[in-house]
Amino acid sequence: MKLFKAIGILLITVSLYSCEDVVDVNIANANHVLVVEGSLTNLRENQYVKLYYTIPVLADGGYEVVTKALITLKDNHNNVEILKESTPGCYQISTMKGREGRTYTLDIKTTDGIYEAISTMPRLTMTPDTIQFKYETKSIIYPDEGYYPIINGKELEGVGDFSQFKIFKNNKFLNKANEINLFKDEYVDGKYISNYELDIDSGFVSGDLIRVEAWSLTEDNYIFWDDIQTQLNNSGIFAIPLPSARSNIIKITQDSRDVTGFFGTSMVKSVQKLIP
Repeated sequence: MKLFKAIGILLITVSLYSCEDVVDVNIANANHVLVVEGSLTNLRENQYVKLYYTIPVLADGGYEVVTKALITLKDNHNNVEILKESTPGCYQISTMKGREGRTYTLDIKTTDGIYEAISTMPRLTMTPDTIQFKYETKSIIYPDEGYYPIINGKELEGVGDFSQFKIFKNNKFLNKANEINLFKDEYVDGKYISNYELDIDSGFVSGDLIRVEAWSLTEDNYIFWDDIQTQLNNSGIFAIPLPSARSNIIKITQDSRDVTGFFGTSMVKSVQKLIP
C-alpha cells in the first residue's frame, strides 16, 4: 500500500530497537498532546519507551521530549522493573523480556499526569519461512527498478491473529511511512501463504541483504497502525488528526494532559536472505 501524506508533523517510531529510528509522518495540527510509544518483545536487545509531545506544523527542530518521568513495567507473574532514562525522553527496558500469553502493565507518572497501558503478549501467527524476490522495472506502481521482496509462510489455525512485517536493508531498518506492512488472518486462517508481497519505498539491488521480522500484534495494536495508515491516505479536508488514532494509553487522573500513542507487546521472529 502506497501511503499519501496529510498536513502537519508528528514523529512516530516504527522500530523500538533504539531511540534513533524514527519516521516523519505528516498529520493535521493538534493540541499539545503527550505521545507514548514503546514495545516489549521476546528479543534479547533492550527495548524502549519514549515520551514526547506533538508539535505545531511550523515548529522548528525536533520534537519536545518528556524527561524525569517515573515509568514502571510489571507483569501478571509479579515481575516488576522501573525503567531507566537512558537518554532524554527515552526509557530503557533492560531486564524484562516478553513471554507469550503474559499480561503487562505500563505505569507512567509525569508532571502532566498519571497514565497506564495494559497489553497481553499475542502469539506469532505467520512466520515467513522463505524470502523470494521479483524484478520490476520502474513504473507507476514501482518507484524504481530493482528487486521487490515476497514472503511465504504458514498461518496458524484460529481466526483473530495480527502481525506487522518490518524490513531491514543491509541491517538498516526501512522506516518510511509507506513501508508499514500489516497483516491479519481474516481470510487466510490456517493456510500456507505464498507470494505475499511486502511494500517498500525503493527496490533492492544485487548484493543487498534483506531481513524481514514478523511481529505479532494485539488487535488493538493492529487497529492503531491501521488508523495511522488510513490517516496518511486521507489527506482531504475531512482528514482525522493522528492523535485520534485509537490508543491503549489511558489517563488515570482526570486532569492529566491528553495522550496518544501505543505500548505494544510482540513476539518477534526473523528470516533473511542475500540477493545474488
